Amino acid sequence: MSSEKKSFDELEAMLADPDVPDAAIRPYLRAAPEETTAFDPVVLPDPERVAMRPLDEIRARGLGFLDWANRWSRRRRQQRFERRLQAGDSAPVLVSEGDSWFQFPLILDDTIDQLEPRYLIWSLDAAGDTLANMTGPGREYVEPLLDRTIGPRVRGLLFSAGGNDIIGSEPGPEGERPVLEKLLRRRQPGLSPASHIREDELEKRLGAIEAGYRQVLETVAALRPGAFVVGHVYAYAIPAFAGDPRHPAWTKHGGWLCQPLAAKGFVDPAEQRAIVRALIDRLHERLARLMGGNCPGGAYRHGWLVDCREVLEDVADWADEIHPTDAPGRGFARVAGRFDAVIRAALAAAPVG
Repeated sequence: MSSEKKSFDELEAMLADPDVPDAAIRPYLRAAPEETTAFDPVVLPDPERVAMRPLDEIRARGLGFLDWANRWSRRRRQQRFERRLQAGDSAPVLVSEGDSWFQFPLILDDTIDQLEPRYLIWSLDAAGDTLANMTGPGREYVEPLLDRTIGPRVRGLLFSAGGNDIIGSEPGPEGERPVLEKLLRRRQPGLSPASHIREDELEKRLGAIEAGYRQVLETVAALRPGAFVVGHVYAYAIPAFAGDPRHPAWTKHGGWLCQPLAAKGFVDPAEQRAIVRALIDRLHERLARLMGGNCPGGAYRHGWLVDCREVLEDVADWADEIHPTDAPGRGFARVAGRFDAVIRAALAAAPVG
């Protein structure tokens, strides 16, 4: 056994110490592309660097091994939050509830990782989390709003959801299938790319997203008057293409956008990007109706929208087809910059709770 190889207990001891940075833990992890679906990267201990006894495997799988990294990422964030709170940190307190743009567990420094130094964020995020789960029974974001210690200090909720409903995947008779297969008609020469969108299917999904956002906005207003909700629209994603420099370890590149688009007859990269842009524009249009804090005519004055659509136009800003990179000054750093500007505006507009 290499002297660098750690036991599973040693790895979890590193994870349990919030002073150990994620970067020091990453060499002991591996992505599991065979288990990964859109917006749900699965991260596990690397068997080349971590010795896993049969008992370790049983214990970990009994706790939901495919969610192992999500659970540790959340726990580490909440430990840092509690320590800063106890130390008297006066930064604004926010709650975050979202998908893999808010928690790409341990492998990438995502939006919340980038924002964390500036704010006290109680993270409830989980890669692969769905809008239906976030807004269904047992809504996790409600508890911190009502908490006697955290609640009175909560200035706002950061919310990331809806991606799975538009460009993600969902269970089918033959396993996970891309949503795009349901949203698009087969390509017909002479028609614009956007005209191939099945309006009835898209409207059904946008309606569900709008209903979920409305529930969140109304719940926050009822439980914590004066608090705001910051949602966002995803950036214009770039489907995989010939010579693509992106080589993500956590998935078979192209499986989320390029391949399902090609299966419908769209093989030209420009047409593929045009369809993705059209879908994301429609999501923006729907959410802008709600977020009146910075969208004229929005139904809820305490709702604020982060428009990420044109933030990541360069392929170098993307780690894969739908997740930004965490390279310095690119990807998630740019997304976080957009969030920061909107959060600051919302804080200035909202009364102190």
